[in-house]
Amino acid sequence: MRFLRKTLPYWFVMGVEIFLSSSVMAAENNEELAYKLDYVVTLVPEKAGAVVKIKVDKGQLLHKFSFNNERNIYSDLHANGKLTTNGKRIEWELPSGEATLSYFVLLTNERSSGKFDSRVTDKWALFRGDDLIPAVHTYEVPNAYSIATLAFNLPKNWKSVETGWQRKNGNIFSVDNPERRFDRPTGWMIAGNIGTRRATVKKTGIAISAPAGEGMRRMDALTFFNFVWPELHKAFDKTPQKLLVVGAGDPMWRGGLSASNSLFLHSDRPLVSENGTSPLLHELTHMVTRISGKVTETANDDWIAEGLAEFYSFELLYRADGMTKARRTKIINGLSKWGNEVEHLRKTKSTGPVTARAVVLLDELDKEIRKRSNNKYDIDDVTRELMKHRKVSLENLTQATQKLIGPKVETLNSPLLK
Repeated sequence: MRFLRKTLPYWFVMGVEIFLSSSVMAAENNEELAYKLDYVVTLVPEKAGAVVKIKVDKGQLLHKFSFNNERNIYSDLHANGKLTTNGKRIEWELPSGEATLSYFVLLTNERSSGKFDSRVTDKWALFRGDDLIPAVHTYEVPNAYSIATLAFNLPKNWKSVETGWQRKNGNIFSVDNPERRFDRPTGWMIAGNIGTRRATVKKTGIAISAPAGEGMRRMDALTFFNFVWPELHKAFDKTPQKLLVVGAGDPMWRGGLSASNSLFLHSDRPLVSENGTSPLLHELTHMVTRISGKVTETANDDWIAEGLAEFYSFELLYRADGMTKARRTKIINGLSKWGNEVEHLRKTKSTGPVTARAVVLLDELDKEIRKRSNNKYDIDDVTRELMKHRKVSLENLTQATQKLIGPKVETLNSPLLK
């Protein structure tokens, strides 16, 4: 500042000083709006769940939050402050200063008869943070925000824990979601006697983790990611800092399920199916793009999200030289036959045949975009635009395409979309 006074006009220097002072004050005030939010999880395998403690150091900033207990998985609730239950709705009014809420959560969940999408055994646990910490509605001081950590207490002889969040140290993870002021640790998590393989590709830390003896081909998956990941990065122009892939065998549900920073894949599912599509890349596309279809009274556009996930499940492989052009053509032909009897894409949940027919339409859309733009644009540009919306409709898809190639998109004028 002394140098500025000597070389610049007084009015300019004063302006800079005022600006800097205001910035410092804003930063200080911003820090005053931060509160520590600590989640402490003690896994209790004999009860197929966990005890969760939520600690807040400044209850005067986070006044109150509430959540649903419609599935009756939360019990034995205790808190300082005021805790009330209204039907299936639980509400916690925090005291000023330090505030603590604790409860037991049942983590084992039977998705269908004899098949589990979340399970706790005496040797390991595989579950979602979405269940561990419920979705909450918060009431706080304007602009207040959390600085959150997630810590685990493991049973004796349990080896380690993995989440899709950055590890701070030991069994403690930093939880930072820039899109939300109240940081909630969502995504897949796994703990116990587990094995993990790791790699860093394009600045993304990738971990493949599964219980010992469950048949998860960790190195296969890691090798697969090493050559496909650069193409995924090019396509979506956005990849997470960390990716966790978890898996296990029966009686876990025989499928794939994605979350915001992680995904589950049954250990018996192949990396690439016999029809040439990849279940792993399908779920990964869901995870990275976070695109889902809008549902209204007159239409269901789930076909867009599922169609894109299935399209990229082989397209990324093709771009990474994992298959020939002839093989790609064969995949499209096979999907065309599978979805041959589908007459409408928008009037049902995107089942297998509907998704197959959606892929063929999206492939045709890609060709039209490339042709009309002289290869300046392709389906990736549309997908990146849809990623901004997340929950998308046919109107969003049409507008994103018209933005690139102009009106009258022939592919989207198909009877399949009426």
